[in-house]
Amino acid sequence: MTEKSKSSKAIRNRNMILGAVILLLLLIVLLPQFRREAIIEEPMPQYQQRNGHIYIPEDSPIRQRLVTGKVEIKEIRRQVSAPATVEANPSKRANIFPPAGGRIVQLFVNMGQSVQAGQALFEIYAPDLAEAQTHYISARSALAQAEKELNRKEALHERGIAPLRELEEAQTEYDIARSEMQGAAQILRIMGIDEEEIGRPLIVRSPIAGRVVDLAVAPGEFIVEPEEPLMIIADLSSVWVTASIQEKDIRFVDTGADVTARFPAWPGEIYEGNVLFVSDILDEETRTTRVRIEFENQDQKLKPGMFASVRFHSEPAPAIVLPPQAVLQRRDFNYVYVKTESHSYKMREVTVGDLVDDYLVILSGLYEGEEVIIQNAVLLP
Repeated sequence: MTEKSKSSKAIRNRNMILGAVILLLLLIVLLPQFRREAIIEEPMPQYQQRNGHIYIPEDSPIRQRLVTGKVEIKEIRRQVSAPATVEANPSKRANIFPPAGGRIVQLFVNMGQSVQAGQALFEIYAPDLAEAQTHYISARSALAQAEKELNRKEALHERGIAPLRELEEAQTEYDIARSEMQGAAQILRIMGIDEEEIGRPLIVRSPIAGRVVDLAVAPGEFIVEPEEPLMIIADLSSVWVTASIQEKDIRFVDTGADVTARFPAWPGEIYEGNVLFVSDILDEETRTTRVRIEFENQDQKLKPGMFASVRFHSEPAPAIVLPPQAVLQRRDFNYVYVKTESHSYKMREVTVGDLVDDYLVILSGLYEGEEVIIQNAVLLP
């Protein structure tokens, strides 16, 4: 190896050593800086869990986002909604049947016509009625004859001419005739005929004022024993609306309670009424009970059979309430975060009720005056 090659190798070795020394010095200077940057970039913990409590550190990014509020008791009116159907008031509805089988001679009213109580509806010729009238006339004549004979025997007996036996026989005949007469008159009354109407055409009259809402007969038709009424008269100036209330809501519905109703037939209109009756019987299959409401219907817009959606408004009652967003759900239970001390919270299970006026009713688990997270509680575990 020449002197020149030895000198070149020495220079390369010196340069390598110098480079290594410089690299080492750079690592010594920059490594602490890298560590500080790494520490700075590591995120701060949002919360800390201590013995079942959740603590929010001062530098936590969610500390300012959590909003708390006091648990309050408010007077609320619970609302219960249910489907319903319009019905005619049975006390203002009359099913018209003929007093006896026969031929319809004449109709005096038409479908939809308004009628007054006592107004003639139709005339019917009934053979059974004619026979009953004939029997009554005969019984009335026999009674008059028996009464005349009894008076004559009484007069003769007082003068000593007629024996007591003849007087007793006359009394017996009179009693029989009177009983026969009473029976014949009762048959006429059952047929709806007064004694003064005997011999006149049989006119069937409306027992109530209202409107002919159903008509199922025509002149000349022979009626034997109809299963359905020949016509129906109903006063629809007020109607019943019957709703089916779920078992869990029965406690919120009382007689006299205010009710509002909407009808698909009249969108945009709201009717107001009151509860007339709450049934004492629960349907075992549907777990519902029937509630009857009365609504004014002077304009006759509500008709039997119409569907409705009703809403019951209970009397104001105190209840613990929270904004809905304050209550969280996990699997099969609901919970809130209750403040235990400054920036420290604890999960607590609650039982919730209905949503009323934008507030969620809390049935159990909280007490008035406690402080809970009401906004952004979802940021906690």
